[in-house]
Amino acid sequence: MNLRLSSIPLTLDYLEHSLGDEGAARALLAHPDYQFEARRYGLPSVEHLVPYLARLDTVAPEDIPQLCPGREEALRGKHLLWLDCLAHLPLYRTRFARLEQALAPEKLSALEEKLRACFLQDISLEGAHIVSTLSFGPSFGYAFENALHLDLFGIGNYVSLEGLPFVLLHEMHHLCLAKLEEELLAAREDTPMTPLEQYLFTFTGEGLAVKFCNNAEGVISRRLDPTLKPNIALPAFPLLNCHFPEHFALFCDTVARLGAGTMPWEEVERQLDAYWWNPRLYPKESRFLEQTPVYSFGNDLFGTIYDAFGLEAVFDCFRHPLKTISYFNRSGCGYTIPAAL
Repeated sequence: MNLRLSSIPLTLDYLEHSLGDEGAARALLAHPDYQFEARRYGLPSVEHLVPYLARLDTVAPEDIPQLCPGREEALRGKHLLWLDCLAHLPLYRTRFARLEQALAPEKLSALEEKLRACFLQDISLEGAHIVSTLSFGPSFGYAFENALHLDLFGIGNYVSLEGLPFVLLHEMHHLCLAKLEEELLAAREDTPMTPLEQYLFTFTGEGLAVKFCNNAEGVISRRLDPTLKPNIALPAFPLLNCHFPEHFALFCDTVARLGAGTMPWEEVERQLDAYWWNPRLYPKESRFLEQTPVYSFGNDLFGTIYDAFGLEAVFDCFRHPLKTISYFNRSGCGYTIPAAL
C-alpha cells in the first residue's frame, strides 16, 4: 500500500508560521490529499473553507462555515480539535511521528496477512493508498477511491495508537470487500438485486468488517478471539447492543414487508438514513454515536452465521443475500427472521 502523509507536516507548518494568510490557506487546501477529502464529502470546491482556515484562531463559532449538505455542523464539531492542535503543535508533531512508525512497511504487511484470513479467495491491495490528514471532515476512518483515510485528529481522541491496527484492518477489509462487490454486481448485471436482497446486503460491509477486524461481540455474535477484549475501537457497541431487540424488530418487519412487496424502496432509503446510519439515534444516551446500528446489527446478523457455519456460509450470503435468512434461522441463536417470500 502507498502511504500519503505529506499534508500533515505542511498543515502543522502552516499553523505555526502562516496562520492568517488566505493565500497560504488556499494553497494548503489545494494539496491532493485535501482534494481527496473534498471529493469524498462531495464538495465541488473548498473555497468556503479558506477564510475559516486562515482565521481559525479568532473565528466566532457562528461564523464557522457549513461543510456540506448532510454534514452542515461537521466543521463546527471539529473546531475545538483544530484549536487544540494550534495550542499544542509539538504534541501533534510527536503524534505524527508515532503514526509513521505505526504504518511502517513490516506492520502493514502483518495486517495484510491477517486480512487474508477474512476472505475465501486471494486478496490484493496493490495500488491502494493510506491517506492521513488533519481533516476538516467528521469521519475518522473511511474507504474511498481505492484508499483508506485516517484523520490524525482521531488518534488519541477516537482511537489509541494501540487500537489503530484494528481500525486499519477494518478499512482495508472495506477496500477488499468493495472489489468483490464490484465483481458481484457485474456478474449480476442481467439479474439486479431485488429490494429485499439490497436491504439484506446493506448490512454486510460494516457487519463483516467489525466481526473480523475489531473482535466485535454482539448480543448473539461471539468475538473471534476470547483472549482479546471485545469491540476494539468500537466505543458505541455497549450502547448499541442494549438496543438489539428494537433493531431486530425493525429489521424483521422490513424484511417481511419487502418480501411481501408492500414496502416501497423510497421508504427503505428513509429508514436507512434516519435509523441504521443515524449517529444521533439515541440522543438521551449519547450525543454522538461513533458507530451506528448498521455496524452492531450487521455483526449480530452475519457474525452469528459465521459462528454457526463458517466463512463459506458468510460469503454464500454475500453472493446470494436471500440465503442470509435461512442460514440465520438455522444457526440456533434463539431468534427467527420471519419473511414473506
